[in-house]
Amino acid sequence: MTRTARRTLLLAGVVVAAAIGSVALAAAPLGAGPPWTVVLPLCALPIVLAVAAGYSVPACRASTTILVAAADFAGIALAVDIGLLLVLLLFGRIPTGVQIDLVNAALVGLLFVATIAGPLGRRAARSARALVAGVRRTPDELLADFGDRSADGIPAAELLRQLAESLRRDLNASVVRLWWTDDEAAGVLDQQVVVPATAPRSVDRLDDTDLRVLSRAGVAGNGWLRAWLPKMLPDVPQPQAPQLRIAPAVYGGRVLGLIEVERAADTGAFSAVEERALGEVARRLGIVLRNRALDAALKATLEDLRRSNAALQASRTRLVTTADAERRRIERDLHDGAQQHLVALAVGLKLLRDSTEGTPGADTELLDELDEGVREAIAALRDLAHGIYPPLLRDAGVVEALRAAAKRTPLDVTVTAGELGDLSEPVRAAVYFCCVEALQNAAKHAPGSTVTIQLELEPGPRLTFCVADDGPGFDAAGRTGHGLQNMSDRVGALGGELEIRSAPGRGTSVIGTVPLSTPAPVTR
Repeated sequence: MTRTARRTLLLAGVVVAAAIGSVALAAAPLGAGPPWTVVLPLCALPIVLAVAAGYSVPACRASTTILVAAADFAGIALAVDIGLLLVLLLFGRIPTGVQIDLVNAALVGLLFVATIAGPLGRRAARSARALVAGVRRTPDELLADFGDRSADGIPAAELLRQLAESLRRDLNASVVRLWWTDDEAAGVLDQQVVVPATAPRSVDRLDDTDLRVLSRAGVAGNGWLRAWLPKMLPDVPQPQAPQLRIAPAVYGGRVLGLIEVERAADTGAFSAVEERALGEVARRLGIVLRNRALDAALKATLEDLRRSNAALQASRTRLVTTADAERRRIERDLHDGAQQHLVALAVGLKLLRDSTEGTPGADTELLDELDEGVREAIAALRDLAHGIYPPLLRDAGVVEALRAAAKRTPLDVTVTAGELGDLSEPVRAAVYFCCVEALQNAAKHAPGSTVTIQLELEPGPRLTFCVADDGPGFDAAGRTGHGLQNMSDRVGALGGELEIRSAPGRGTSVIGTVPLSTPAPVTR
């Protein structure tokens, strides 16, 4: 998409450059126009700007519009070229002296006329239509602003009121009424815009039965309404009854809106041109109303997805926070509870050993074995507690905690890190436990490999960690597990990302990125 847009922008630049060059070439035989030292940079400028615009996202999105504008500019240049050639034919020879000044003036005049010819022609066409049929603007012109601004969050009632005012003015109507609904599934049209606002409202609601009748109506008048929908006719005597024209806005066989145009009885009748214009406006209005409904549904869906995603992230954050708090509690309970009991037991065994030393019949060897067993149990319990939530992580930081964890593994592990600053506890815990999980996976699946752990700060700010081994590797696309899911949940709870890079025979890298700002909690 970007490559195509850049080619389109470059083509637009070339078209503009060619247009400028063609005018200079046409003016050269007449001795008019700027010198080539000015023309050549002017020709190069649009190409340079087009290349630069290729790196602008808004320009790439508008590349087609820019190309159309360039083509319009080329058309103006062509008109100027033809005008200059006509000037040369009128002179019959190369102008000299004072005549060159006249050619320069003619060149400026041609540029001016060619520029304003298009808008003047369109305005003249509208005036001609107004004189012939009373319609000053085409249906496309009537709905241009409505269609363009419908996605800007402007209320539908305001947009429809503006459309009704345009219709009233351009169709020489006394009253214009518009029906629509905010809920297509309701099967009713119950909202109205009445212009002028002082005019009486007609029926308050058009129900599903009325809409089924209207879906086959097209542009209809008093006779059709009298036969099929008499409740829309005003309750006045026939000679004074106003002229009515209705046009349903239909899309996909469903009536999404209705236009009612009313003229006084003593005003000229609706012409065929006006009825066709009204029908075209109604058709376009159906498309616009449908697009607006789709836009609203899309925005609602995106908002639901955003809230669901925020709720999911908040849920993951709560789970990880709760798990870490539970880890700290278990580590504290083991340290302050079971470990202290074992220490007391070891002290008691030592006292018993000392008190029975030299006593005949005392089994000192058994006491020594019990003492050694208790000490080993204390060491194992301490290692277990530190593995659950190491105090070193809280006291010395993530780097020292990882180096301590690396010493407990059978692998050759190197930990490198730059200046990380003061990391928050959730970030420290997420990075530490993800790296330890990756170390355990390496010890299990790549025994004997060399592992490097790298931590570094990046702009954002964010902390990036990488645990890489030179083991046998695996097919990352086909491998899932609780360990990888736990790492992903930890990083995702902080708004970060986790990536596994591996291939058979090429080792494995676990790369994670954690933003250093905590995600805002979701509000519902």
